[in-house]
Amino acid sequence: MLRRGFTILFRDLAILVAAIVALLIVIGRGDWPFLAVATAFGLCAAALVVLYRLPPSLPRGDTQPAPTPLHFARGENPSDLRAILNALPDPVLVLDDSRQILIANAAARSLLGAEIEERSLLAVLRQPALLTALEALARGEESPAFDLPDIGGHALVAELSRIDSETSGESAPHSLIVFHDVSGLRRAETLRSDFVANVSHELKTPLATLIGFLETLKGPARNDEKARERFLDIMLAEAQRMSRIVADLLSLSRIELNEYQAPEGRADLRRLLGSVIDGLTLKAKQRGIVVRVATPERLPEVPGDADELTQVLQNLIENALKYSHDQAMVTVEVMIITDPALLRLHMPHFRSVPAAVAISVRDQGPGIAREHIPRLTERFYRVDTARSREMGGTGLGLAIVKHIINRHRGKLEIQSVLGEGSTFTIYLPMDSVPREISPAAA
Repeated sequence: MLRRGFTILFRDLAILVAAIVALLIVIGRGDWPFLAVATAFGLCAAALVVLYRLPPSLPRGDTQPAPTPLHFARGENPSDLRAILNALPDPVLVLDDSRQILIANAAARSLLGAEIEERSLLAVLRQPALLTALEALARGEESPAFDLPDIGGHALVAELSRIDSETSGESAPHSLIVFHDVSGLRRAETLRSDFVANVSHELKTPLATLIGFLETLKGPARNDEKARERFLDIMLAEAQRMSRIVADLLSLSRIELNEYQAPEGRADLRRLLGSVIDGLTLKAKQRGIVVRVATPERLPEVPGDADELTQVLQNLIENALKYSHDQAMVTVEVMIITDPALLRLHMPHFRSVPAAVAISVRDQGPGIAREHIPRLTERFYRVDTARSREMGGTGLGLAIVKHIINRHRGKLEIQSVLGEGSTFTIYLPMDSVPREISPAAA
């Protein structure tokens, strides 16, 4: 572009000089005054041509140097480019025309290995689909994003782009590979499909029972009063079960919607515990179960939603009563934790928490096998499906507890020993350390 501008400038000056020379030849040497005027006009015209053809200069202080092209020469990776790529959350690889890795950002080195630069892609990743896409890219074809098989426990989607840069004056094409980790998306899709299947199954059973009894009442048992009374009781129980499932689903949906918004209120745990236990006293007495509560003398309020924490305590204590043996004991213990080592152990993701409240609910039931414990908070997961339905459980109680505790930035821990019972402990962060801590049993 600059060369073309100078060519036009020289052409215009040549035309101007030729015009002046022709004029001098016509005038002759004798008319010197006219010759001086013509020469002056010619110089002015030349100056105007130069000023018109030259590009405008930038004001002082606003000069911009011409951008320096990035060269992907082997062993000469620009530090600024590497810093930009390292800041990207997705793994990124830059390959030369021989498929050797020139640059691997931090995410790529974490996924594929620390020493992958200067190595062939074939030695790092043996993915036929990736090689096929690179061949298509080399032929100038566009390569759409595609899924890769599991790599290091991650589900990845690869995107390829062609980079045309100049090295030593020659075209040196490179390839850019970006890996997108879609493991979370895949898990969410699986959970969504499982959730729909589970809901359909949970509602299908009571609906089928209702339809069957209704058909029986309309047919053979139309005039049988004893059968009608028995069938109506069963239908009522099944309808109540469906109502509980729908209520728990709506509650879970509302909690999940606000899970990432920390609660704004404060909750009096002593009052909440007393209210929940008073409501379950009759159920405990019917089976001869004793509920023992141990709390500190002074139990300060904690940041949280009182209604949601009441639901947590209700679910945990009611489960303990359901699964404990007759004439057993359910223990509810509240402790305040201020030891930094214990805080790091039980709440490792919240290192700035000055103190925490631990509420443990221990039953004397049959216990839970170790392989079931990690899945207890999944929706509709039951260790004993028949017993859970017989007791009126929906399979959503612990899922609700988990999401409420997550919203309160707390933690749920489950411990169990077969034949002895289970202990469910929730940890809730406090915003300050209480002045006096003196445990007492009540």
